[in-house]
Amino acid sequence: MTNGFFELTEDSAPVDPKSLETLELKISQVLERVKTLQSEKQELQKQVADLHSRYEETAQRVAELTRECEVLQRNQRDVTQDELIRSKITALLAKLDSA
Repeated sequence: MTNGFFELTEDSAPVDPKSLETLELKISQVLERVKTLQSEKQELQKQVADLHSRYEETAQRVAELTRECEVLQRNQRDVTQDELIRSKITALLAKLDSA
């Protein structure tokens, strides 16, 4: 005789109801654990998506600040060159005063 999963024969040992209850309990525990893991997976996927979005925003901001820093560095005056220009102007003014 067949019940769908197991082949039962005349000399099959009777199934202990306690072992069936234990099996049923374990299956229920496994199913609950699967549900919990699926829920955790969904939450983690949401966190990953949020973090990815934050990363993209942060990367954009870093790129903007990098460009701004480069512009500021290009526009920054060179102190050494300023001192050279100042000394040349002072020398020219001294020549004008002595003339």
